[in-house]
Amino acid sequence: MMDEELILLNPGPACTSQRVKDALLRGDLCHREPEFTELLARIREGLPRCLNLAGTHEALLVTGSGTAAMEMAVISSVREGRSVLVVNNGVYGERMIKIATAHGIPVHEVRSEWTVPADPEAVRAALAEHDDVDAVVCVHHETTTGLINPIREIGEIVAGTDALFVIDAISGTAIEDQDLAEVAGDVICGTANKGLHGQPGMSFILCGERSLRRITEAPVRSLYLNAASYLQGQRKGDVPFTPAVQVCYALDEAIAEFEESGGFAARTRLYRERAALVRGQFERLGLKVLVDEPYRSNTVTMIHLPDNVTYAALHDELKKRGYVVYAGQGQLSADFFRICTMGEIPWHRLEQLEEALRESIDAARGV
Repeated sequence: MMDEELILLNPGPACTSQRVKDALLRGDLCHREPEFTELLARIREGLPRCLNLAGTHEALLVTGSGTAAMEMAVISSVREGRSVLVVNNGVYGERMIKIATAHGIPVHEVRSEWTVPADPEAVRAALAEHDDVDAVVCVHHETTTGLINPIREIGEIVAGTDALFVIDAISGTAIEDQDLAEVAGDVICGTANKGLHGQPGMSFILCGERSLRRITEAPVRSLYLNAASYLQGQRKGDVPFTPAVQVCYALDEAIAEFEESGGFAARTRLYRERAALVRGQFERLGLKVLVDEPYRSNTVTMIHLPDNVTYAALHDELKKRGYVVYAGQGQLSADFFRICTMGEIPWHRLEQLEEALRESIDAARGV
């Protein structure tokens, strides 16, 4: 099987198509040239359009991982002397707290167990208790466990306040069933890779009308990640810092491929079908999934390690067979591993995963 391409079953970076890889070879280009201005405009128009947010949200691109987009969103959504309310039920919720704290932004928190979706009524109560909240931040797909949070219900609550609703949709964009057009998200953060199947290295925030005003009111907390600078520049076809031009080429191609293949509806259907396929395999192999079925994402599955099998041994055996899986995080790292069906993966390779898992588990046990 190793004669075929190594399949990444980790939650990013994800595998990409040959077409997207080939886009990296379009050539070198200075970002101050009109050709890049045209490329930037295509991407800024394409991202809201393909995510069903055309006409309501404006895209700002930043070179960096999804965390760069989240940091830009958080620090550009809170005015001086105001606070942020973080919905925290995983590593990425905790990361939002670390971002705010690093920039001196006061933090309130709505916490739940890592396997339990956030409670919208707890968000409502926290907003009633804290009248200084300028932004509510929530992770859509908490990749720590493969858990989906109820962003639509939370968004409806936040929309009735002066706070912005900031969504970390990095592992949910173009993957999960919740159409972002149905969510009252003021700032939606995503990345070129993962569900859009572009190359890692570019991320973005999609800003609604309320957030576009707020960006100009928030203090400058970072030179590189100040959204106001990006907004001002990108509206003129410019960028404040040197971008990853070739990764922009790849994102441009990935958007075209996404829309040609049926857009949001087709991509989310593909992810549902993949999840059903591999979770049927897990069930047949007796592998236990951590998160209850109604709350599971369409990609990440957190699985109990089989008896007498370590993650390191399982990882290495699966890699010999052409697959890369991912460890659990934090308190779950000793007993769990993750399999993620994200990115460009040939269907037959997912069908072959069951036998590869069976062989790898036996080999890891020394059978």
